Amino acid sequence: MTVDRDQIARRKRVVVQQSGDHVHEEHVVQNVNLEYREALYKVSQFIWLLFGGLEALIGIRVLLLLIGANPGNWFTAFVYQLSDLFLWPFRNIVANPAVQGYVFEITSLIAMIVYALIGWAIVRLIWVLFYRAPTSQVTTYDRETH
Repeated sequence: MTVDRDQIARRKRVVVQQSGDHVHEEHVVQNVNLEYREALYKVSQFIWLLFGGLEALIGIRVLLLLIGANPGNWFTAFVYQLSDLFLWPFRNIVANPAVQGYVFEITSLIAMIVYALIGWAIVRLIWVLFYRAPTSQVTTYDRETH
């Protein structure tokens, strides 16, 4: 037995108002997937947080190399080692210009662009695959009783 997801996510409310011989009946069918959309939003935000952290890490690396930070410092060494894991696919794409210990790491900038695009694509794919637009339907009936 298959169950339609939209059937599960619908709620019907009936409002009846009677004034003398006149009866006004209103049927409201509402798609209640707000919690579902909230979960999609939170997953998207989590993915953006992860990719934003990665972008920040690589950006700090670019800055440290650009100002010639001491690679023997624990913080600098930590940033370099952690970011190396994410930068290996981009090694040797282009030469990184260096002058007296100051390095402009173009490969890291390329990696930042690629990772931003990957993050965007993942979030868009999640919304394309799982988003369901909220819907509602209202039907009203007016009748006279005798």
